[in-house]
Amino acid sequence: MRSTYQSFPQSGRITGTHQRFGLTDPAIVDAYVNHRVNDPSLLSSSTGPSYADFFAAPAQ
Repeated sequence: MRSTYQSFPQSGRITGTHQRFGLTDPAIVDAYVNHRVNDPSLLSSSTGPSYADFFAAPAQ
């Protein structure tokens, strides 16, 4: 299965066009998932960081 964030093969492409067409950078998705998985406080409360919070701060 091909990720929607990856570009198609380069054959026949016009040079200088944007290569990515996915919605979200995989690093942001990974940061969000890792934070949700590794945060024990989320087990005791129903609120936690929202997905949008990871667009405000750079992924670490």
